[in-house]
Amino acid sequence: MREQLGHLLEVARHPQVTIQLVPYAARPHCGLAGGFIIAERNGAAYAAFAEAQPFGRTFDDRRLIAELIHRYDAIRADAVPFKQSLQLIEEAVIQVGR
Repeated sequence: MREQLGHLLEVARHPQVTIQLVPYAARPHCGLAGGFIIAERNGAAYAAFAEAQPFGRTFDDRRLIAELIHRYDAIRADAVPFKQSLQLIEEAVIQVGR
C-alpha cells in the first residue's frame, strides 16, 4: 500500500492532475455508484465514459454528460482541498511505514 500511496503523490506532481480525497465523514454520494470520466476539449465536455459491469459505456449525449457533471460537482463539494489531500496521503505513507 505504501507504494500505491507513493505513486499517487508522484502522479499529483503532474500539472493536469488534481487528487482530492473524500473523507469517510462525508455523506454517502453518487461517486459510490461507479467511476466515470468526462472528456473535455477547449473547456467544453463532449463525451463521457461510465464504468459498468461487465463493460463500461462511452457516450456523447449532452443530457447524460450534464448529469455526470452535476455528480462530479457534488462529489468535489465534499472533497478535501488538493494540498490537504496530499498531506493526508503523506501522513498515511508514514503510518503504513511504521
